Amino acid sequence: MSFAERMKNLFERWFGMGIANNPSDAISPAMQEARNLWWQMYVNRPPWADCEVRPLGLPGALGRELARHVLSEFSVRVSGGERARFLNDQLREAGKNFCRCLELGLCLGGIALRPYLDHGRLFVDISAVNFLPTRFDGTGKAVGGLFKSNPVREGNRFFVRLESHDFISRPGGEQVYVIRNRAFVSNIDGCIGSEVPLSEVSAWKDLEPETCIQDLTHPLFAYFKPPVSNDIDPESQLGVSVYGGAAAELIRQADEQWKLLRWEYASGKRRVYVDGISEEQFDDDIFVAGPFSSDGNFFQVFSPDFRDDPLYNGFQRILQRIEFQTGLAYGTISDPQSVEKTATEIIAAKHRQYVTEKGIQKAFQSALDGLLFAMDAWCDLAGLAPHGPFQTQYHWGDGVLDDPETRRLDMSLDAELVEKGLLLPWEFRMKWFDEEEAAAKALINQSIGKESSYES
Repeated sequence: MSFAERMKNLFERWFGMGIANNPSDAISPAMQEARNLWWQMYVNRPPWADCEVRPLGLPGALGRELARHVLSEFSVRVSGGERARFLNDQLREAGKNFCRCLELGLCLGGIALRPYLDHGRLFVDISAVNFLPTRFDGTGKAVGGLFKSNPVREGNRFFVRLESHDFISRPGGEQVYVIRNRAFVSNIDGCIGSEVPLSEVSAWKDLEPETCIQDLTHPLFAYFKPPVSNDIDPESQLGVSVYGGAAAELIRQADEQWKLLRWEYASGKRRVYVDGISEEQFDDDIFVAGPFSSDGNFFQVFSPDFRDDPLYNGFQRILQRIEFQTGLAYGTISDPQSVEKTATEIIAAKHRQYVTEKGIQKAFQSALDGLLFAMDAWCDLAGLAPHGPFQTQYHWGDGVLDDPETRRLDMSLDAELVEKGLLLPWEFRMKWFDEEEAAAKALINQSIGKESSYES
């Protein structure tokens, strides 16, 4: 059963019970089809794969490369009192999976981060294919969602659990956060069957079918989606894969172009066609035994010229179009030696990736803020740590523009401005040596042997 079929089965069961929003508000047929395609591409089983077209794994590589660059200099710290220390410890543990989490979210169009309690600790569940946002607020933030567990075996049967989160309005306008749990008979693939009591599964016997929580202003989960516009269903607020739209078609073309390159090498192998020998005489696939002539004296070497250069160059051009569509700099997944660009074009390409990464960082930081809110709410609900304020400091670094070559070029240009008198030496030091104004002026004065040349 395909991912889209499993989700369709899930929607029909869940929404048909009248305990969540209208399914048409959550996902359209076009989005179901797109999500299915993104999943197939991510696991390297796209619909165009066959015995001739062997996928290169580009979708996963794109997600990993973006996630690696985005998080290369990332760190986060929660500071404050005892509550802050507890949250910081739990977040640091969850951070071990952030790279995988971000990769999945970028490739599959979104991912949910949901904290859950286990023996006094908060763990973070990462749900991509088993989560669907069901309602968004006016800012585009997911405030309702549907989670599906992996199949659980109990005896000879499998079960799955569906858990919905959403705010409902009570008479008088009070907003209450409601969590509903249902259990269903399933199979090993997660296809949902008839509903059964939660007590049928020992791990779920203590769960309440419905829990209402007051005084919450944010959901107990966070949803990250790539900062990519939805060109599949513009009316939908669901996230879109970084390789959705035109990039998916280019990835198909790259896989097919690679097939042509492989075929060129396979079909152009050297052969020696000869009469009068037995195949048992040569343990070599170069020789092909005849008869090829009437007199038995045929001997011909087949050694054609390879056309791999134009095929390889065409392959690289496709990879560069994929880089452009996904906001990567040229040479990220394509062969850097095949990129012939001017210095201005190189800077523009790097700036494109810089902007892409900054957008992802901003979206992921917003999701982490939501995760921390949910973890903080759990501290109150379960009494995990004393109540108290906390502050969060994020550090992302300078990303793609913080490379030695670009730094040397910019520094050289500023040095020329100093020589022309357009930039003061102490301003140069402040910018490039991260010095305070007073320290920069003092060092300049010391270097030129004057006590007060740059005093304010």
